[in-house]
Order: sequence, then structure tokens, then C-alpha cells
Amino acid sequence: MGEAAGDGEQMMLLALLVAASAATQTPTAFVQSIYGSYRDTDFSPFKHPDRYFAPRLKAAIDEDSRLAKDEVGYLDGDPICQCQDTDGLRAKILRVRTIGRDSATADVLLDYTDSTARRIRLSLVHTKAGWRIADITAGDEGSLLRALEASNRKARKR
Repeated sequence: MGEAAGDGEQMMLLALLVAASAATQTPTAFVQSIYGSYRDTDFSPFKHPDRYFAPRLKAAIDEDSRLAKDEVGYLDGDPICQCQDTDGLRAKILRVRTIGRDSATADVLLDYTDSTARRIRLSLVHTKAGWRIADITAGDEGSLLRALEASNRKARKR
């Protein structure tokens, strides 16, 4: 019984260390960890959205999905990689700029072997759980958050 209790204590300690690590992670390390996750072919930020998206953006994504009622909503792909299929994705973090203690921006170049590279900007906020994506802008597309919220308002009226 002592060994099992020790295992439980070790698991709890590991969980606390992981949580503490996420809370003290830099914006750059957060963005690196996101794009590093895409090396796993089964990775999707939608499997654990709380790990990647700030509460307001997550709520807008959840509402888009709910309002779509098993159809494709406003989001028809992964906004972090700007893709539906991550084959050949190479992400290069161009610049991370911290703004105060609780926000930052990350400019990322997304390059795929079969298409033109695309630049995006992740707007980050620091939450109790650590850094999260508050918004995404890509090319001539403005704020993902504002677009989702506008689409959700229209869908609610139908």
C-alpha cells in the first residue's frame, strides 16, 4: 500500500510541476510548444482548447460549433496553422513582443511545401493557466475573434 500511495503522490507532484511550468512559461516558449505539437499527426488544438485559446476566443469557437449544428460553421479549419491538413507544415516564429506583463504578440511564418508561405499574428494573453491565444490575424483577414463573434450573432438570429 505504501508503494501505491507513493505513486499517487508522485503523480500529483508531476501534475503540479506541469501546471507551474505552464503558468511560468514565456510567450515564446508557449508558441514554440504549440507549433512543436504539430509534429504529432493527430494533434489538434480543438481536442484540448483550454490549453491553447483564451476564454473569450474559446467561447466564440464553442458557440460557432454549437450554432453550426453538425455542419461547417465559420471555422472550417485550424486557425493556428491556417490549414485543414498539417502535412508539410513548417512554422517559423519571426518575432514575439511582450506588451506589459499580461499580453504579447507573436508573428509566425507558416510555410507548406506545396503552397506560398503565410504570415499570421497570434495575440496572446496571460491567464491563471498560463499564456493563451486571444486572437489570430492572418494576411488580409482581420481578427478571428471579431469575425467569429459577428458570425455567431448572425447565426443566432436565424
